[in-house]
Amino acid sequence: MTDRLRRLDGGGAAPPRVLVVGGGVAALEAVLALRAHAGMRLELELIAPDPQLHYPPLDVVEPFGLVAPRLELAAALAPLGVRQRRDAVTDVDALAHWVRTRHGAVLPYEALVLAVGARASRPLPGALVYGDPRSRVDFARMLAAAEAGHAERLVFAVPDGVRWSLPLYELAVMTARRLALAHVRTRPRIALVTPERTPLELFGGRASGRVLEYLERLGITFVPRARLVRAGRGMALVEPGARSLRADRVVTLPLLRGPALAGLPRDTDGFLPIDAHGAVRGVADVYAAGDATDYPIKQGGIATQQADALAEAIAARVGVPLTPAPFRPVLRGMLLTGEAPLHLEAGASVAEAADMPLWWPPLKVAGRYLAPFLAERLGARMPAPQPDERWAEGAIPCEITLPDPTAIPAVHAS
Repeated sequence: MTDRLRRLDGGGAAPPRVLVVGGGVAALEAVLALRAHAGMRLELELIAPDPQLHYPPLDVVEPFGLVAPRLELAAALAPLGVRQRRDAVTDVDALAHWVRTRHGAVLPYEALVLAVGARASRPLPGALVYGDPRSRVDFARMLAAAEAGHAERLVFAVPDGVRWSLPLYELAVMTARRLALAHVRTRPRIALVTPERTPLELFGGRASGRVLEYLERLGITFVPRARLVRAGRGMALVEPGARSLRADRVVTLPLLRGPALAGLPRDTDGFLPIDAHGAVRGVADVYAAGDATDYPIKQGGIATQQADALAEAIAARVGVPLTPAPFRPVLRGMLLTGEAPLHLEAGASVAEAADMPLWWPPLKVAGRYLAPFLAERLGARMPAPQPDERWAEGAIPCEITLPDPTAIPAVHAS
């Protein structure tokens, strides 16, 4: 530990160099948190392949004719003294403290923050896997077919192994509302199949009850404790029980696999094993946040909380007088419905579901630094209902337990 502290003590002529790799919410939160805590004691560079912030929580609105606002990373970060390098990291030499990029650059670092996301894979053939831009075009075509009466049975299936299922609920709910407003002669029947015992089970009983009521009001059949094993030829096979559901179209989410970066430890699925302060286990001066890590819930708000934890740890190592707080997950989700969203929260002490905001600013990702940053720059293009005196009240004892980040087993492999 002495060597690691010495490496970031800022004793040289130049401030320690921190490379932040990734173009999503975890990477941007890490940059903002590092600047907030450490100021100009650190030289920060963001390595991201795309010029714009990737904000996946709003991908679900595109097939419904809405356009998510865009943030140009280079222009937004320049006033903070942070440079964006349009590139991607291909491998890491943790001993020598450098990374190699896709364009052939070799970049040294004193600390490395990896927020590179995960790799998507198809959970089963015959289904529309919602995620990339092509799938959003395919989903829009499915909507058009349903409105024209050519798709009368739609099945939305949460794959086994996917813990963050909220986007699929949003797609099912917004589809049902769209078809109801379209006055289709024979309204398609929609089913939501999930391994969960209750809707959005991670948020506990009150939230599940609210969501179930909403599904029933829209005529969506909820099929719990079930997994889809086959889709095609107008049918979907569900287990246990080998039940068959009629399905003209099946929509699902991708399974995620870790980035499996060369030169770094990984678990059996390629994810980076981290401790409660975001440090990658088994190597010095490397941190990670977001979907690339071995924490099982892959969600934007969780990713920003991991980024906050590692930023505090790094700031403390360059002499900032603070005691780094470990990552303690609080799950916050905004269920988009096509009308007023439902706000959900679950953590160490509360579980709540409300029509009014439970955090502020009330953006999709409740990042401590990211949400105000985006609200200031994109607020005119993002709906932001005003809070009232009730918005922080009504919390109830938490009914669920999120995975303990200190108890997640890690399998190290080079």
